Amino acid sequence: MAHRFTRAPAAAVLAALVAAAPLGAQWQGVVTFHNQQHMADQDEASDIQYIEGPGGIAKMVTQDKESGPISMIFNRSQNTATIVMTSRQMYMTMPMDKAEAETQKQMSKLKISDTGKSDVVAGHKCEIYHATDPDEGTESDACIATDMGNFMMFSPPGAQGRGGAVGAWSTLQSLFSAKGGFFPLKVTTYKDGKVREAFVATSIEAKSVPASEFTPPASFKPMTMPGRP
Repeated sequence: MAHRFTRAPAAAVLAALVAAAPLGAQWQGVVTFHNQQHMADQDEASDIQYIEGPGGIAKMVTQDKESGPISMIFNRSQNTATIVMTSRQMYMTMPMDKAEAETQKQMSKLKISDTGKSDVVAGHKCEIYHATDPDEGTESDACIATDMGNFMMFSPPGAQGRGGAVGAWSTLQSLFSAKGGFFPLKVTTYKDGKVREAFVATSIEAKSVPASEFTPPASFKPMTMPGRP
């Protein structure tokens, strides 16, 4: 079951898994995002909490209308993602290899440029980049912080990526390999001159986060990923 928050907005996908950027002294803390989507038939808004912990672990928490609070825990060292469904007291862990490959394919079609501009979002400075997706007919402006480590997100298993060469992936690597990180604080996506989606940090709190924050409760039961024994 793919939940909306596991599908990164167009330019937020640019931030996904930039492994070439040095991890360094990874930032720790909590960032709250507001995501506003403008669909053809309705508008949809949600708040997402992103928690970055020690040793390359992160968690995203959102509220699902049907399932209640849902968390996605990312573990860089183990290369896994764990979906935690609180209302069902269950969780499912999956490898991220295929998701990484799909993300690279999706990014291959994007054209990325540095605008040379900067902004301050939720009290934090970020640099503005522009991305064009010729397949989707969208354009995105993303304000990227380079001192908060790498934002961790991926496309869900089963998502169909498109594109061939990994040109945009290489562009991202060259742009940010020396900067120390790639963390989107504000992403606005346009189509036909209208805002299609806005993803913006509303608060940023730097603090130490215990590793226990990134482990499913012991009482929760593990689920088997569909298609696996």
